Amino acid sequence: MRWDIYRHARSPSSKVAILACVGLLVTIAWLVYSVFRPPNITTCTRLEVRCLRGALDALLLDDRTLTEEEKEYVRSLDTWTVSDAELIMAFAHSLKRGAYWGQAPGSTTGGVDVTCYRGAKRVAFFTVYRRSMRAKGLRYFTYPPGQPDLAILEPSGIKPLKARSKCALHLSDLHALGLSWAARTTPPYPDPNQWCDAVVNTLRQDHVTESGRTRRMNSDNRIARMFRCPSLHPSDDVGEADWHGYDSKPTDQVVTSWQSDYAMNPNCKLDSPPDTVLLFEARPGWNQHGGPELFTFDNHEPRGGLVLLNDGTVKFIRTEEELKQLRWK
Repeated sequence: MRWDIYRHARSPSSKVAILACVGLLVTIAWLVYSVFRPPNITTCTRLEVRCLRGALDALLLDDRTLTEEEKEYVRSLDTWTVSDAELIMAFAHSLKRGAYWGQAPGSTTGGVDVTCYRGAKRVAFFTVYRRSMRAKGLRYFTYPPGQPDLAILEPSGIKPLKARSKCALHLSDLHALGLSWAARTTPPYPDPNQWCDAVVNTLRQDHVTESGRTRRMNSDNRIARMFRCPSLHPSDDVGEADWHGYDSKPTDQVVTSWQSDYAMNPNCKLDSPPDTVLLFEARPGWNQHGGPELFTFDNHEPRGGLVLLNDGTVKFIRTEEELKQLRWK
């Protein structure tokens, strides 16, 4: 009986059956594995990108700093195509960093649709959100800060406009989270000779309590980033959209050398007119304060610089004439 079984197992038909079973198991294992992995787009030759709420929203652009012509250019990018192999490969590696989370809701608003092609054949489709992605079969993946990095695929013309928008956000945060908060506790605005130090101290004292544990909300690195113009420091862009999130180990990141690309107008008080300049772009320094003589047009392309008024309004100044029209006293 044993010999018959052994001889049957060695028959050609049995070998084919065994190989078929092994192949089936490998295929099943691969399918199961692929379900829990983000789409692999390394062999794609073309990506079509579509911003579901428009490029102004998807690319995090602050339209307060844009001209009408610039807004029209951004709107023309609600949909664009990427065929550069290096850019596609870089984005593919960013996409791989996702971790499977489960099934996503059937309908989710916003996001950016990405359709991937190999030649004329569509091979993948997914929707990218901030720090998450939804793939075929409603599979949902989460990502670390700054990922998946859609900026890799952005047209080059959008980058200076995006840097300008982030610079405006930094000025707004310095005002709302730093100067205004410090003024609430010890009015009026901090001493112009120490205004940067006052903002740092205020943000270092901002804590959150979770599960009975109290910790700082903002690391020194995040605070330092607020003082830097993204046009001059593009490496700071990673995770910028997650600026308001909490740090896991904020005290492990201690900055010992501080620098600010912004200056304070010492003539602006809490009760000054709303259109008085409060903060503005200047050459690098620390605790800088003064008037229009410190203002710089050189941080951005196209040429210009940002100012923040006492009421929180942000403006992009392009000419000397516009600078002279601002209220400084």
